[in-house]
Amino acid sequence: MSFHIELSNASVWQQVSRQTGCTGPGPTATTQAHTPQLPAIPPTGKAWAQFTATPTNSKPYTEHLSQSIQGIRQFIQQHAAAGAQKNAALNSLRDFEATKVNCRPTSLTPLMVNENRRNLHLISSHLSNETIALPKRIGAVLSLAEGLNVCIEGTTLNILSCASDLVEQQHGLAGLVIQTKNDLIDQHLLQLVRQQDSRHLGTKQAKDLEIHHVQALKNHVATDWGLSVTEDRYATREYQDQAGEMAKALLEKTVTPAALAAAVADKIASHLTSLTTHCLSTGMPTEQLKTEPLRQMIQAEFGHAIELEQCLQFNDDYSEVKLRPHSELTQHVMQAFQHIGLIASNLPIAHLANQPPCTVEQALEQIQHLQGRVTEFQANQQLPWNLGFWYGSNQLPDKKRQQEEERRKPGAHQ
Repeated sequence: MSFHIELSNASVWQQVSRQTGCTGPGPTATTQAHTPQLPAIPPTGKAWAQFTATPTNSKPYTEHLSQSIQGIRQFIQQHAAAGAQKNAALNSLRDFEATKVNCRPTSLTPLMVNENRRNLHLISSHLSNETIALPKRIGAVLSLAEGLNVCIEGTTLNILSCASDLVEQQHGLAGLVIQTKNDLIDQHLLQLVRQQDSRHLGTKQAKDLEIHHVQALKNHVATDWGLSVTEDRYATREYQDQAGEMAKALLEKTVTPAALAAAVADKIASHLTSLTTHCLSTGMPTEQLKTEPLRQMIQAEFGHAIELEQCLQFNDDYSEVKLRPHSELTQHVMQAFQHIGLIASNLPIAHLANQPPCTVEQALEQIQHLQGRVTEFQANQQLPWNLGFWYGSNQLPDKKRQQEEERRKPGAHQ
């Protein structure tokens, strides 16, 4: 698959998402084929009033919620290691069901009945998916249980995050790329939010609003970064006006092709190390490396774009093997990015991989002048820098950049 350099960042992520098997930008879109045919209830007006008028109207929805929660609890009971975390998770899910689901109809919320119900079902159904590693499934639902005792919007975001993690785990390298991109965005926007809110809010209020302010900024950059927009009454337009342009500039500086490839390379290296009984990172006897089973596991996890031989380095007589240096793994990942269509096939990987890194701290210092700058659309404005940046056009040497600009001019292909 090849993309034209004119494609926007959002178009790139939509294309990569199609390779993962996902049908839309987030779990809610992928849930439709698997969810019992219960229509969404309009959150206001006569329809919602009728829905909450009697338990009979809401019963199919609460039963569906309970079924999903019980499936998650059963999975934790069977697979999680005994201990305080397991007990806390089971108790949290039981209390959540008792107080937020099996409550009076008038205490139900539209988020619980619609979004949470669909995504909890998605989570429950994926717990039996053997293509997702068992430790990842266990970790996802244990983290989910920890995030249920917050406000309804925060709970919804935590459930959505868990569903996203599980959906993206099963779809090879493209899924890993999207998950890693989303993780980096979350991490970097969180640092921006903490910096901004520490200047304007008290410690407790800043902590309470943290998840909502991150969501506000994610909504602001959603189109450029292939994210879902999640409605949240605390994710306000005012906060987007305050820090939205800072968020855009921050991500452009920090989530570069090289940074994304390095993060993916870290995960691949960690996975390879976890699959070997000896220390592959520092070196092990070649005769003790079971190459073919390892290759099959890597292909199952990341697809055919990641080649085992490109991840390993042998000594002169092939008696010892270890992981390749991180820089070489990163270059192989960037070549795999070309294979899945994330980077154009004719661009110089070595140059892209050697882009000077920009830390979040450095970027935050560089974007302070954008605080409070509200986006103003201009009909003749040039396309923003990040619309094509996955292709490295802005990072090419001057001569090649000029060639690319000439190629993209109207009539250049006529």
